[in-house]
Amino acid sequence: MAEFIMVVGTSSNAGKSVLTAGICRLLANKGYKVAPFKSQNMSLNSRVAKEDGEIAVAQYTQSIAARVEPSVHFNPILLKPKGNYTSQVIVHGRPYGDMSYDEYRNNKNFFFKKIKESLEILNENYEYVVMEGAGSCCEINLLKDDIANLRVAEAVNAKAILVADIDRGGVFASIYGTIKLLPKNWRRLIKGIVINKFRGNKEVLKEGIDKIEELTGVPVIGILPYDEHFYLPEEDSLALQRLKSFGNKKSGVEVNVIRFKKISNFTDIDPLKYDSFIRLIDFCEEITGDILILPGSRGVTTEVKILKEYNFDEKIREFLKDGGIVIGICGGYQTLGRKLLDKNLKEGDVKDINGLNLLDIKTIFGNEKITKNSSGYYKDFLIKGYEIHEGYTYSKEKPFIKIVRGFGNCGDGYDGAIKKDRGLIVGTYFHGIFENSDFRNYILNIIRERKGLERIEGDKYKDEIERNLNYLAKTIDKHVNLRIIW
Repeated sequence: MAEFIMVVGTSSNAGKSVLTAGICRLLANKGYKVAPFKSQNMSLNSRVAKEDGEIAVAQYTQSIAARVEPSVHFNPILLKPKGNYTSQVIVHGRPYGDMSYDEYRNNKNFFFKKIKESLEILNENYEYVVMEGAGSCCEINLLKDDIANLRVAEAVNAKAILVADIDRGGVFASIYGTIKLLPKNWRRLIKGIVINKFRGNKEVLKEGIDKIEELTGVPVIGILPYDEHFYLPEEDSLALQRLKSFGNKKSGVEVNVIRFKKISNFTDIDPLKYDSFIRLIDFCEEITGDILILPGSRGVTTEVKILKEYNFDEKIREFLKDGGIVIGICGGYQTLGRKLLDKNLKEGDVKDINGLNLLDIKTIFGNEKITKNSSGYYKDFLIKGYEIHEGYTYSKEKPFIKIVRGFGNCGDGYDGAIKKDRGLIVGTYFHGIFENSDFRNYILNIIRERKGLERIEGDKYKDEIERNLNYLAKTIDKHVNLRIIW
């Protein structure tokens, strides 16, 4: 039988995902078998669990923190927005259907049943389950339909921690308002408050903390410091709206990433940040880097239409003439082809469209969705990744990866395409490809050698993820009194 802990927030981006990951790593370091959990997540950034089903990237990262294999039961409901107030609903890792908010809400009892099925499985197989809520746990206009927060905690009698972001201001008002607006049966579940992202001397908070404890009857069990150097993979693509560039400015290698309108799985580019400078470019901008990446998208045909309106295909051709490297991942790979056929409008409101015509490939949509943990070989490199795509691609180009496990282009044993034409064009369905340090270093070293720079070795990305998770666990252990929870 498991002990259940739930982390809920006064708002979005209060720090729920990070605190959940940190508690998972803290418990794992103490020798417990621990599972993360989020009943319902909305994200275009997903990964593939051990059952070959989709879960949100946050729960995948929390699985790494907990040192367990990711499972579809860690995130039983995943909503992937498609536009026009419609989302693809993923249940236990598999597509259930496209639904509007009203359709989803009207079926909430069915989805809550699926959530409880996952909780029962975790209860039988883990010692601790650390649950994450969604957004604010007290959106009073949504409470009767909320199956992502304290209704779930109540179902398993979880002890809940309320986390609030002081960096935004108004932290005490948000704490007080959240607790007081909760129904009494859910209010009693809140056992402690954590103030997150604090800068400065904690003593200045003492008077406010004393008052908020008096008003709510709930103790403040921790104050977590703000650390701008701390990093875990971002879950929400809204994070990209705040960014124009990031990474290592002194690396000598610049990577440009097209900022698609419906970008998905954008964490594919994260492993490059330590050995290159990454600049996100819009359709109207020029390519200034050494490497151009076309990432995944949830509306590929629409993205192609916009790219062509801005003559981006011509920009890429000029870039290749100068020896540039172009890498398309999943939807980005599909855009590079001759033709995209979408008779059932699975990708948007564009039925059929000519692609950028940089690779001799054709993609047909409307097939069964592929979700696979995949692996294969390029040269001597074993490349591991994960596939999440509905398009099947038929290629006349040289294949990129010889598949050992997975689906690839169309189930023919090969993935992607590779073409040398002054520069280098690579297309692949393998998300997570740059998490393979041998391949990542190989691509970056092509540019580095061309510029007379020293070759890079090792895996800074995975080392940094582990360092950050252990640092997070120690920080929580130091600054948060969790004795009230376990």
